[in-house]
Amino acid sequence: MTFFIIAGVFSALAILFLLLKLDIRKILFFDFFVDITSTLFLVAVFFGTFAGMMAAVIGGAIISVSLFIMKKFLGYKKPIRKKYWYEWVNVPPTHTK
Repeated sequence: MTFFIIAGVFSALAILFLLLKLDIRKILFFDFFVDITSTLFLVAVFFGTFAGMMAAVIGGAIISVSLFIMKKFLGYKKPIRKKYWYEWVNVPPTHTK
């Protein structure tokens, strides 16, 4: 039981650390696609056993909750089409006190 919890937590942290190396506010604009892609990746990696699938579900849930909280508290950047290229514009956080 503890194996899939630990495997899920560490795999989610590994993916989140990789995303944090990039500009996380730009990533948070695409949070839905990043969430689905990372969860499907974890399912593909851990496919084969019940413990592996539970690790993938736990990892996917941790990534989903983390991206949701970061988007609420940090805000994000969204691309605005300019004449020939895109410009990233800050969107403030939606969390209020």
